[in-house]
Amino acid sequence: FEPYAVSGAALWEQFTDKSEPRWKRSNALKEGEDELRYDGEWAIEEVAELAGVEGDRALVVKSEARHHAISSQLAEPFDPAASGLVFQYEVKLQEDLNCGGAYVKLLTAPTKGEFSDASPYTLMFGPDKCGESKVHLIYRHLNPITGKYTEHHLDQPPTPPIDRLSHLYTLAISTNNTFSILIDGAERRTGTLLDDFVPPVNPPKEIDDVNDKKPGDWEDEERIPDSDATKPDDWDEDAPMMIPDEDAAMPKGWLENEPLMIEDPEAQKPADWDDEEDGEWSAPMVPNPRCADAVGCGAWERPMTRNPEFRGQWFAPLIDNPKYKGEWAPRRIPNPDYFEDLDLYKLTKIDAVGFELWTMQAGITFNNIYLGASAEAAAAIAKDVWKPKFDTEAAVEEATRPK
Repeated sequence: FEPYAVSGAALWEQFTDKSEPRWKRSNALKEGEDELRYDGEWAIEEVAELAGVEGDRALVVKSEARHHAISSQLAEPFDPAASGLVFQYEVKLQEDLNCGGAYVKLLTAPTKGEFSDASPYTLMFGPDKCGESKVHLIYRHLNPITGKYTEHHLDQPPTPPIDRLSHLYTLAISTNNTFSILIDGAERRTGTLLDDFVPPVNPPKEIDDVNDKKPGDWEDEERIPDSDATKPDDWDEDAPMMIPDEDAAMPKGWLENEPLMIEDPEAQKPADWDDEEDGEWSAPMVPNPRCADAVGCGAWERPMTRNPEFRGQWFAPLIDNPKYKGEWAPRRIPNPDYFEDLDLYKLTKIDAVGFELWTMQAGITFNNIYLGASAEAAAAIAKDVWKPKFDTEAAVEEATRPK
């Protein structure tokens, strides 16, 4: 392992032997209790599974079926409004992951108190597997009307790889409100902060008037039964749909007088059978051997056929409604909560980076965390730091795979 220099970054973390003091495990308590909310253990240690670089250290989740939380304060708040944002980090699963998160939160400045799920964040980004596997991208926006923050989730997020190799997740947000998500350097999702998140940030200019009610005489049925129509005299609603087929004949070879089941001629009453206590003994029933090769046995019944007289329940035919006014809709009125923010890339300032996770498996590993505004710096890290490691891991995995 050789440290890699990156200039101009708000955060560049390779988890060297000097990193541990910068990362603070959360001591938040469960609500109303003196017990820790996050009891999962963390360690900064060398990678044990498919290590691609000798001596490479990383932040590792050490506990199974636990809540984990840890964060690192930035040297100074990072403002995405200045030049946009680029965030990138590595995720490696050293154990098979059945259910767990590996996403990161970029915490809103100023951070206060112990880091927890209640801590305000600007962005949440990264892979998650519990049921559906996806790469989260959520940003929080301050509503200028209500003064409250709302969460906006990426629609149609990409699917992350789930294996034991190191994978690189990159998020870039530009000053024209566009974003891109890269996985292992390949573009997997692009769009805009305005159009690709649910719910959308900007509300509609007009809304339905909830006080507008449909008039009682409003006709919105386009077709109605003809009130002048009458049921024909020969229409029999009681005629059955199916009737016996009078043209059918019993098949030749049908043994009408032979039952399908007969008493077993070889059966004998058990010696310990007591008629008074057990009742009258009768032999068990077995299939009639004479029916084995016959077309059929027993009483023959005509098959059912559709009744040509069947017409079912009569209904008046539909005609155009002369009073039809169309489908009613409430009138539209100006939305009192309307606003328009066309500079969504101007996200709230970021004060810290944190992992707040639940996982059923240990061994989730994070490394080479970059936060800044340079897509070029992120690309250089991908080329010089991540790619050689990934190639080595893939080669080791292939060499050790059972033949």
